[in-house]
Amino acid sequence: MIRILLLLLVTLNAYSIDVIPLSLSQDDASLKLGLSSPIGIPAKSKATVGKITHKILDANLFNINLFVIGADKMSIAWLEQHQAQLKSIQAIGFITNVSNFETIIALQEKFKLPLLPVNVDPLFDYIHEKHYPLVIAKRDVWQ
Repeated sequence: MIRILLLLLVTLNAYSIDVIPLSLSQDDASLKLGLSSPIGIPAKSKATVGKITHKILDANLFNINLFVIGADKMSIAWLEQHQAQLKSIQAIGFITNVSNFETIIALQEKFKLPLLPVNVDPLFDYIHEKHYPLVIAKRDVWQ
């Protein structure tokens, strides 16, 4: 839950810019151990690309709208299809299972949506989900 709160603190004002400046945020020890930080590169997750079923959460989890994608072809196609809708709801993007900044920067420039590299496992455990891409808007979780 603490990781989710930290992610929210980072994203509160992120939509005010088209892209989020990125920098390597891990120390040498975590890089040697191959650890994925909650925010940063590499952003690894046990979540996978796949279909989800629309659901309504028990509580309004966030005051902001979020979407989660991976660096895979299905996520990128989904992002292209939903770009206008995500902009209209001012959604902040979390990208997972991505290993380099170049991919994130290219996607931010192409779609003009803010993307943060994130290990989404704590979030997905909380909402009982295993797959992305998805949107969390108020209490709705949808694809």
